[in-house]
Amino acid sequence: MKTLKILSLLVLAAGAAQAQGVKFAVNQPAAGSKVKFTYTPKGTNLENLADVKCTSYTFFSGTNPKNAKVELVKDGEIYKGEISTPDSATVVGLAFSVGDQKDEAPAGYVLELTKGGKVAPEAYLNEAFLYGLAGNYYLGLTLDPEKAEGLYKQAFTLKPELKKKNLYAYLSLAYKADKEKGGKMINENIQQLAKIKDPQEEDLTTTLNLYNLLKQKPQVDSVKAILLKKYPKGNYAYGQDMNAIYGTKDFAEQEKKALDMIAKYQYDPAKKADESKLNSVYNILAGSSIRAKALDKFELYSSKVTNKQSKAGLYNNFAWPSAEKKENLELATKLSKQSLDLIEAAKKDEVPAYFSSKDEYIKSLDRAYAMYADTYALLLHHQGNNKEALAYQEKAKAFNDASGNERYIMYLNLTGNKDKAYTEAEKIIKEGKATDSLKATFKTLYTTLKKEGSYETYIANLEKAAIEKERAEWTKKMINIPAPAFSLTNLKGETVSLANLKGKIVILDYWATWCGPCVASFPGMQKAMAKYSANPNVVFLFVNTWQTEDNREKLVTDFIAEKKYNFNVLYDTKNAKDPSKFDVVSAYKVDGIPTKFIIDADGNIRFKAVGFSGSDDGVVKEIDAMVGLLASKESSK
Repeated sequence: MKTLKILSLLVLAAGAAQAQGVKFAVNQPAAGSKVKFTYTPKGTNLENLADVKCTSYTFFSGTNPKNAKVELVKDGEIYKGEISTPDSATVVGLAFSVGDQKDEAPAGYVLELTKGGKVAPEAYLNEAFLYGLAGNYYLGLTLDPEKAEGLYKQAFTLKPELKKKNLYAYLSLAYKADKEKGGKMINENIQQLAKIKDPQEEDLTTTLNLYNLLKQKPQVDSVKAILLKKYPKGNYAYGQDMNAIYGTKDFAEQEKKALDMIAKYQYDPAKKADESKLNSVYNILAGSSIRAKALDKFELYSSKVTNKQSKAGLYNNFAWPSAEKKENLELATKLSKQSLDLIEAAKKDEVPAYFSSKDEYIKSLDRAYAMYADTYALLLHHQGNNKEALAYQEKAKAFNDASGNERYIMYLNLTGNKDKAYTEAEKIIKEGKATDSLKATFKTLYTTLKKEGSYETYIANLEKAAIEKERAEWTKKMINIPAPAFSLTNLKGETVSLANLKGKIVILDYWATWCGPCVASFPGMQKAMAKYSANPNVVFLFVNTWQTEDNREKLVTDFIAEKKYNFNVLYDTKNAKDPSKFDVVSAYKVDGIPTKFIIDADGNIRFKAVGFSGSDDGVVKEIDAMVGLLASKESSK
């Protein structure tokens, strides 16, 4: 298995939330109280969908938000729920979903909490963060820079000392909302910062970042030089030095830069902050030494890493390619076993701040353990220890991908558990998760175990059950939202308009060349295209988006040519007001890529599929299920 996939004002926002489908029993309740609410999906994009789930996100003054599942009780068309709010909480947001589909309520479902009957200034900061940056990711709401700017102003009015720390975030949003007005505000603040007689590192960093916003490179370079000269060991200098190490490809040169950096900062491993920074440096060197095939350096630098999860990841990063290539098996096996021991030991450690709960932390460790157990099992297999390999593959079973399933069946077969191998393979085929290789093994088992009847008939019935199961699951996820119109240029310079594709089923796939899961899904998408090549009523469109490089077109063209894909690639357009955004992907409210939308003949979005299903066959089955459901509806008309 491969290595180890962010209110007008507050009152208006709360009012909007009430109108969108959520009604809180109390508005602006005291922090520490329990709050009941009702949710009505009618009028939202979850209308008529079953099995609605709810997650609460609780925000505090200075820590990461904590998420929790909220139990919903269905009463007719209404869902009822209750949330507990900690004493230190400032804001709670609710997110509703069915599978990968979120309730995309424009204003979001946001509840302000009070202390002594008043909303804390930090609550406005948290809401500014949601409406300005991460609300779509967390809550499905629509980002609104202008609203976020107003929330920052409200926080600063109540508590002026908050402005210095949050100045850059505030001004960047003002600039996004209105380039002319925002630019003027930025220049005014730069002038104020320039009047400080003895500027601190924070002041100079803010000035540099503001010049960056305005893309004024000479001024950026000037402030950078002052910053590095005055604070050669400051936070900015540290970031520059780390970037230099990351960006160095030659291992010997990278190692020299890293050791020079350690000497420069005189890190003390006994200090927690220094230990963390040393871990970062040694992680980079250990990872690079694997690629450089410098075994002695890998052992040296990985041994210096003290963070258990990081060290376990490094050991697995070494062990997995060794298992694939059957190289350094003795050392790889030793390190792979140590990776498992380290993950088990990490469960007793304090929960890191970036996890919202102990449960989330343990689940993350369990996933890591399963991945590393898959690696260890394969190494044991290469050394003829199939019995122990099977025991560890059993531990990885819940998280197995397609290739992991193959190995599980193989180990069962090799250890004489042919009946169980047959039964387990049969389950995997019924679930629609079988590869061609696993099916070949199943065919052999069918013959060896002398099963009655025709294999071809039996496997056809199993695959039919898999298709029916897949369709049943996708039926629950069916939506019906008008697809935002677009007209984009493709690689050939032709204009492709969604309006001109009415009457056809359109598979719309958002991607970028830097997106690993996007690229991993493409062989499967190519197979799906080939399968439907004779059907003129099914159209595949691949929208390149979030590709910000200056040589974007060359990058994309070269990528498609090199991979020999015959995709109809369209270029998403950059937003005229904010070039960091792209028009069509924003209109479709995409959080991450790859994301596929299946649009029916009437121009409505019927399915949204996020991520990569894990195998080429899985991609084809996913497309088959969604297209099959729409095709049957079209034919029934």
